[in-house]
Amino acid sequence: MKGQVALVREQGQTFAVVVVQDRVIRDPQLRDDVLAFAAQQFGARAALIGERSRETYGPNDIVRWLSSVYVEQLPWREFWMNN
Repeated sequence: MKGQVALVREQGQTFAVVVVQDRVIRDPQLRDDVLAFAAQQFGARAALIGERSRETYGPNDIVRWLSSVYVEQLPWREFWMNN
């Protein structure tokens, strides 16, 4: 499976922003599982963003920061994950 991630360093903090299907954001158990996996996978704090809705989920400081930037300008890259 492939996905999109932006690894960001802002104000001395490093975190990952991972694009997920909108249904992941709406499912509390799934979003928590995916968020924990993303943090483990990328070795950083993480937040999720819906691929179409752009709804965000994660630590409050990251979610607030995401609301103040153009997400299109983040350093997106593709990643591959084995199922």
